[in-house]
Amino acid sequence: MKDLVFNGPADFNMEVFVVNDETEQAGKVTIGLGIFEYPSKEKVKARIQKFVDEEMKEAIPGFRLMTKTEAWEHAMLEKTGTRFAMAGGKDWDEI
Repeated sequence: MKDLVFNGPADFNMEVFVVNDETEQAGKVTIGLGIFEYPSKEKVKARIQKFVDEEMKEAIPGFRLMTKTEAWEHAMLEKTGTRFAMAGGKDWDEI
């Protein structure tokens, strides 16, 4: 069993952008990262991959992760009510 790590008094979660191409529904899914231990970039990347590989099909059938462009447009529309051009290329930056 892995030793418990207590970095701080926090329960870590992340919101991941998802979309359903058939229904055009879009939103965010909250994924837990655990409690007390500050997550590393590697843990975040692995947790997203585990969600895609093992959990997403059952939890939200028909959905997929958004592309960088889709996520940017969704976030800007949600936060500002309008769309902005996205800086950078189409692909996600490496973690």
